[in-house]
Amino acid sequence: MRMVPQEEWPLSDLVELERRTRLLNPFSPENLLAAAFREAEDSARQDLVTLDWQETTDPEAPRGFFRLVAQIPASETIFDQLFNGRSGYRAQFYLSPQEGEAFNRAIVNGLRGAVAIAFTRRPLDVSLQLIEQSLSGPYSKIWVFKDKQAFNKAQADTLNPPRWVQNSAHLGRRVPLPSHLGVDLKGTFINPTSGETWVREYKRDRCDDLYRRGYS
Repeated sequence: MRMVPQEEWPLSDLVELERRTRLLNPFSPENLLAAAFREAEDSARQDLVTLDWQETTDPEAPRGFFRLVAQIPASETIFDQLFNGRSGYRAQFYLSPQEGEAFNRAIVNGLRGAVAIAFTRRPLDVSLQLIEQSLSGPYSKIWVFKDKQAFNKAQADTLNPPRWVQNSAHLGRRVPLPSHLGVDLKGTFINPTSGETWVREYKRDRCDDLYRRGYS
């Protein structure tokens, strides 16, 4: 895995020096993932990870499709480097849609350990096998917990990678650090009987949105 070169990840002076330092000199992608997985599993053992088996309410969706949704707390450093640093999630999509997708799959797979621990402590009314099936689906992803609130409150134009500037990115050029630090983990909507998957058509372009503008 690669990092975005420092010169392509310019942070404005509105970001305090300590934050700029940790975002420009972050853990390697591999070490960042490993630290995120350790934190998530520790949180699960403390009953801080919440799980939900969510049925789609989208009027365009067929009936009977469900997915796993989990909220996983994160420390400030891990959250900041994961979503705002030049080795993290959005940085991987900046490098290329393919690298972003690979990073997304790696973190979804790695968080399955925390999900399993949380399920063991507080089981849902469905099997762990179905939860694993949802997480294994092609549209599973992570993102910022309460993302609209987090990005809307963040200072504008504080992160200015050239492509995002050229594409007039708005929310993508922010470095959110909300009080509700956490990762939203969402599995793929599946039909538990047939195993079919479903996603809104426009969400199929998520990787390209993140590549072009840093937000989806």
